[in-house]
Amino acid sequence: MLDLDVSYNADIKVDAGFTEKTPIAGIKSIKLEGILRVILAPLMEDSPIFGALTVYFPHRPVLELQWTGFAHLLNIPGLQTLSEKELVNQIGQIIVAPQHFSHPLAARFDLAKLQFLEPWNALRIRVIEAKNLVAKEILTKSSNPYVVICGGGTTAKTRVIHKNLNPKWNETFEILYSDLPDQEIEFNLISDKGVKINQQLGSCRIRIKEVPERGFIDKWIDLENVKSGQLHIKVTRLRLLSDPTQLEEVLKVNEQSRPKRDNEIASAVLYTYIEKGRGLPVLQMKKDNLKALAVVQVGVEDNVKKFGSRINNGEAEWKKRFQFLIRNPLNEELKLKVHNEHNKPIGSITVRLSRLLAASEMTLQDWLPLESTEQNSEIRVKLQLRILTPDVGAPSPQGKTKAQFFKPRTKVKKR
Repeated sequence: MLDLDVSYNADIKVDAGFTEKTPIAGIKSIKLEGILRVILAPLMEDSPIFGALTVYFPHRPVLELQWTGFAHLLNIPGLQTLSEKELVNQIGQIIVAPQHFSHPLAARFDLAKLQFLEPWNALRIRVIEAKNLVAKEILTKSSNPYVVICGGGTTAKTRVIHKNLNPKWNETFEILYSDLPDQEIEFNLISDKGVKINQQLGSCRIRIKEVPERGFIDKWIDLENVKSGQLHIKVTRLRLLSDPTQLEEVLKVNEQSRPKRDNEIASAVLYTYIEKGRGLPVLQMKKDNLKALAVVQVGVEDNVKKFGSRINNGEAEWKKRFQFLIRNPLNEELKLKVHNEHNKPIGSITVRLSRLLAASEMTLQDWLPLESTEQNSEIRVKLQLRILTPDVGAPSPQGKTKAQFFKPRTKVKKR
C-alpha cells in the first residue's frame, strides 16, 4: 500500500457558452491537493505478482478553481464554496473512500475476489448532543444546528433544533463499510438559515479503526475550524448474522431502546446483486442503430436505485451491487421493475424479505421470472439477508455509558 501526496496546480481553459466565440463562463486554473492511496493486492504466485491495482482518495481532496466570465459571480462568498464543494462531491462519488477504482493486473484475475468490494461491516451511530456551539444568529445570539453524517459512501442528517447552542438530538443511524483501509466517519455541524445559505458550525471525524472490534466508543469530540463547540457521539460495531432465529430478539431490543422521536432502528441488511437478464424484448432502434435499453429500478420502500444496459439478442448484463438497510424484514419487500428507454414496462418482480428468512443461509440466488410480460423474461439475482446485532460487550442503542472527551491531535485543512 502506497500513499502519494498529490499536488496539482495548472492553468487550463474551459469555456461554456452558446457558441464557441461567445463564452459566458469558464475556468482558467485548477488546484487539487490530497492523498492518493495505491493498493497492489492480492499477492499472486505467478507474474505480475499482484492481482489488481486499486486507487482512491482516503479523504476528500482540496479543490480550488479560478473562474472567468459570468462565473465571477461564484466569487461571492458562499457561492464559490458551494460550487467547489459540489465538484468535490462529484469526485467523491467516483474515487473517494469507500469508492475506488480497481483494474486487474493479472490477465485472469476476477475483481469480484477483492475483499473490499462489498461493505460487509456495519456501525450504529448515535448522535447524542452538542454543547458550546458558535452563535450564527446575531439577533437571537443562537443557532439552528443539525448534523450531517458522512461515512461508508452514504450521507444522513439529524433534524434541525432551532435557537439552541446546546442541542440534544439522540438520533440513531447505521452505516455499512467495506474493508478498504483507513475509512472515516465525518460529522459536519450546520446552522439552518432557511432560504439563505446555511452556515458551518464546525466539523469532526473519527477513524473507523478507533471503534473496538467487539465494542463501542462514547466520547465528546472537539469541533474543528470554529472557536468553540463539542459533539457527543456513540459508535457501536454490529455483527452481521445469517441466523434467522436472532431476528425476534433484535426487533424486541430495537423497539425497547428506541427513543420516542427517533426513527426505527435497522434490524437487517439486504445485499442485492442484479447480474443479468434473458428473454428480453428484441427491438432495433432507428437512431444510430443502437440496441434497445433495459432500465432497472430496484429498491426497498423509498430507497430506489436505477441503472441500465443495452439489450443484445434478448440478453442484458448489469452486474450491479446494492445494499439496503431493513427495519423489519417480516413486512418489507424488494421491488424490481424493468422498462425500456421510453419508460414502457417490460416486467417486474416482487420478493418478500420474509422469504429469505426461510432460505438456506438467508440467501436466494436464482433466475426470477418477470411478471406482467408477454415473453418468458427472467432476471438473475442474488439476495442475501443479514441480521444486525451489537457485538458482544456493546451497549444497547440507548444504553448509558460514561463518555470520554476527545480532542483531535491534528487540525484538518478547512475544505
